[in-house]
Amino acid sequence: MLALTQLNYSFPSFMLQVEHDNDYIYRANFAKLDDSLPQIVGVKHDLTSEIIKQLDEYQKNPDYQFNLPYKFDGSIHQLKVWQIIRQIPRGHTISYSDAAALIHSAPRAIGGACGKNPLPVFIPCHRIIAADKKLGGFNSGNIFFSLDIKKWLLRHEGIILS
Repeated sequence: MLALTQLNYSFPSFMLQVEHDNDYIYRANFAKLDDSLPQIVGVKHDLTSEIIKQLDEYQKNPDYQFNLPYKFDGSIHQLKVWQIIRQIPRGHTISYSDAAALIHSAPRAIGGACGKNPLPVFIPCHRIIAADKKLGGFNSGNIFFSLDIKKWLLRHEGIILS
């Protein structure tokens, strides 16, 4: 694998850092907004422009369906969880326990897989909530994460929780 390009894409209250080459997106992480960061670190690929275009569309229209090439690894369990999450329609949520029941797992294991999600926003773990209809946890697998991001993503998609 060649050196990856990092796209620093700004949302209203956070940044999504997307690592990719010309063929695939490999990782995405949340970060604090930082205007001093360049939008692109590395070589700008055709895929870079497509990622920007699709994230712009998502910001304008929360019903937008991403159609981007991803390549990532995970355990069999994690891959099952991420597949379930990708099937949750925008504007809807399911609980950790409901997701667990779908694959004969445990709610904590679902939360663990969400915490290892390599592609937050693209694999929308923010749509998994606690059984009591509260936010539950949220972790993008890096040092910067916040329930405020989960809340923003859900509100953007038309879901208001207590």
